[in-house]
Amino acid sequence: MVDVAEIKRRVIRIIAATRFPFVDQEDWPDDYVTITNESENRRGIETPWGTVYPSIVILDGDDLLREVGEVETEETFTEAQVPKWRLLSERTGMGRRTKKFFLYVPEGKETKAEKLLEENHIAYAGLRTWAIKDGSLVITPIKTPDDPKDHR
Repeated sequence: MVDVAEIKRRVIRIIAATRFPFVDQEDWPDDYVTITNESENRRGIETPWGTVYPSIVILDGDDLLREVGEVETEETFTEAQVPKWRLLSERTGMGRRTKKFFLYVPEGKETKAEKLLEENHIAYAGLRTWAIKDGSLVITPIKTPDDPKDHR
C-alpha cells in the first residue's frame, strides 16, 4: 500500500505537470517556470515566522511569484491551514479579478474548503477536488472566481 506522503507527492507532480500549464494551453507565458516542493523544499515564501513551501510555485522570468497551487490531504486539510492559505494568496500574482491561488482538496472536502476560503476572505482563482479513481488522478473544478478558461 502506498503511504499518504507518497500519494501527496505523486498528486502534486501530476497536477503541476498537467495543469501549470494545462496540456493544451496556448497562452502560457514562455518565461513561466513550474516548481514543485513535493520531495524537497526548492522554492519557498519568506514570512515573519519562517519559510513556507507551497506545493506548486509558478515563477516568471524575473523570478516573481505568479501562481501558487496548494494540495491538501485528508490529514492536512484543517482550519489550521487558513493562515497559510491567506499568506499564499496574498503573496501570489493577480489574475483577471483575483489572486492566482489554486487550492486542491480531497474529494468530499469542497464544501468546507469553500466555506473556509469565503469566511476568511481569502482571494483564490480556483478550488478543486482531487481523487484517485481506478488508479488515475481525477481533478474536479468546484469554483473558479477568476478566469473561466481555468475551470477545467
